[in-house]
Amino acid sequence: MSVDLASRHPATQEKMRWLTPNPHLPDGTPSIVSAMFYDLGTGLLERVGDGPQLTIGLQFLIAAKDAAVRQAIADAG
Repeated sequence: MSVDLASRHPATQEKMRWLTPNPHLPDGTPSIVSAMFYDLGTGLLERVGDGPQLTIGLQFLIAAKDAAVRQAIADAG
């Protein structure tokens, strides 16, 4: 899934930057988990306009992604 971020609010662009999957993650579950959160973020951008509540929602999504990816790395290790 891909969205054009160029026309989005700078805050939305910044939050989506943090949801972009990190190519340095270990292969397997950590990468898959990271990509799931990016897909959810892009799905939101396809359906919701920019605004303070979207920014907050994306920030919470970033926090959830960080926790889930850390757990996936711990489980793999």
